[in-house]
Amino acid sequence: MKKIFYIIAFSLLLVACNDNFLDKKPLDKLTEEAVFNSDALAQSYVNALYVCLPDPFQEGNIGCISDEGFFRYGGSSTRFIADGSMTPDNIMYISEGGTLHNSRQTFLNIWNKMYEYIYKMNYFITYLDNHPNTGLTEAGKNTLLGEVYYLRAWAYTNLIERYAGVPIITKAYTLTDDYSVTRANFDDCVDFILSDLDKADNLLPKKADAVKGRANKDVALALRSRLTLIAASPLFNDPENPAGGIFRGKYDKAKWDRAFNASKAIVDRADVDGAYALGPTYDDYWKNTNSKEIIWGKFFVPTASTEGDNAAKKAQLLYSIVYFNGWTSMDPTQAIFLDYEMNNGKKIFEEGSGYDPQHPFANRDPRFYKSLATNFSMYGHTDATAGYQETKLDLSLYYEKSTKADFATGKTEPSYTAKGKHLWHATNTTGIELNKWYIPTKVISESETGSEVYPWFRLAEMYLNYAECAYETGHEDICRDYINKVRDRADVKMPHVTESGTALFDRIVNERRIELAFEAFRYFDLRRWKLAPFYENVPFAGMRTMLLGTKAPYDTVYRLVRPYDESKNNTCYYWANNSSRAAYITGNRGSDINYIQTYTWLGKTYKIDYGDCMLNISATQKKFPLSNGVYSNYLMPIPRNEITKSGGTIEQNPGY
Repeated sequence: MKKIFYIIAFSLLLVACNDNFLDKKPLDKLTEEAVFNSDALAQSYVNALYVCLPDPFQEGNIGCISDEGFFRYGGSSTRFIADGSMTPDNIMYISEGGTLHNSRQTFLNIWNKMYEYIYKMNYFITYLDNHPNTGLTEAGKNTLLGEVYYLRAWAYTNLIERYAGVPIITKAYTLTDDYSVTRANFDDCVDFILSDLDKADNLLPKKADAVKGRANKDVALALRSRLTLIAASPLFNDPENPAGGIFRGKYDKAKWDRAFNASKAIVDRADVDGAYALGPTYDDYWKNTNSKEIIWGKFFVPTASTEGDNAAKKAQLLYSIVYFNGWTSMDPTQAIFLDYEMNNGKKIFEEGSGYDPQHPFANRDPRFYKSLATNFSMYGHTDATAGYQETKLDLSLYYEKSTKADFATGKTEPSYTAKGKHLWHATNTTGIELNKWYIPTKVISESETGSEVYPWFRLAEMYLNYAECAYETGHEDICRDYINKVRDRADVKMPHVTESGTALFDRIVNERRIELAFEAFRYFDLRRWKLAPFYENVPFAGMRTMLLGTKAPYDTVYRLVRPYDESKNNTCYYWANNSSRAAYITGNRGSDINYIQTYTWLGKTYKIDYGDCMLNISATQKKFPLSNGVYSNYLMPIPRNEITKSGGTIEQNPGY
């Protein structure tokens, strides 16, 4: 039986990314008695609940509405969120009567989908409560109940992170039930989730006894760490708005103590029990399905598809080094390029950093190279006929009949704003490619995703959760120790953090940005810290590598983000005596782009200049909207149709 249990559970969980599988509803095909009298069939039912939240390997990835990346095809799925025009109406999917693209989703609007799964979870729990004498084995029943309690906690955590207080529903509604529910207070939602995690912990197996990919006691600990961190953070635990309610909890500094203890519990599983460890290399947790860093992950297998080219676009996922049929899904921005430190621990704008704008990719944090693919870098790939090869990435614009002197004396640059005007521009937008998640030996095709695993929870996140909670509870020594554990990874070895006070918080913010890059954290981190009004108003900006001259070797010119130099405010940095930059910015919606940004870092203030970058990569630029003194995009709007279905009993979020 144990062998059968493993095979069924593991195989069904792995194919959960197949849309055909998602459409299967076991209770439509089999009687309730059949399902709840068989460990294997009941397990099949629970397997289908594991996909309640789409993995971040979606075409319109959530990172493309933060300051991490840009998705050029996201007009109806991501950019309208990034540019601040999100409403309760346009967040509805086309299938629901709205305008939001059904497949190019950001998995931000999860309201309707998540409550559909919560219904199925409630049905499972309610049935077993009302039918204690099913044919399930006691061990099988307890494990599956533990998984469902965990998954319901997972569902509600993702809901409150997006919407704050939501309706707490614990029954499986029938057609005759009253649907006029109301939103619970935020604190009540957190307490409910913690209660579900307590129940899950009592029922779930230990890691050693659990099936790979399924919930176990450690997975529940990891979710408790993330949940309590969210609940303790300023967005939901705000000393300036201490009264609790739907939109935030009642302020209580002790919430940080709760979060500290929750994070310590899962961290101790690594540091005390040795159950987890940071991978030896930064890419271990996405290339190695047996990585000791993964606490809970979604595992992938090649899946045959019947959706043709649309499936190919989905298979492209986040990958952009390999241009599958010309599609790319996520191009890193200059904003994240700026925040990768030099390998001496300084940012490029700090004195003594050693940064050379003529060699902008040199001597950076080793995670820079695992996460970003830059011009002239080597990348591996598997060719269908020639096998594995190493190829130099060429993202250059060639001006073979022009020189620096030509432009310095007033020659006008050609326009590359339209698709197809230049082959390079047709396949890349920001001048940098995404290297993270890319596996050179995995072919990306209509039938293969190219992915091995997406880690929902990994040890580095838990270390950084613990570090942040330690900082907030006055344990700065622990905070530094755990940031430095992450920086001490064998192939990273960045200089240790030594700061204290607000400068140490700067280190927390930046370490999460770099270590957890492109993992769907940045969007939520900026909001829970209430830092989004600054970072989300930094413009979408790309770089350009220009090669000038009549023949190789060319004269290389970089247009990228730079430390501000007031003496060059109206001129191009990359060639002298040319004022085309001012004209370029003015002609590129200059009135609504603040291309000079002021950054505060480790107690000092720096001006950063985006004026030489490509700022016309987006039809509308980034904006974190402020209306009547209220920032609306801290929380998602509840889709209009959901409020309508409730008969108006569900209250909309502020600013919408």
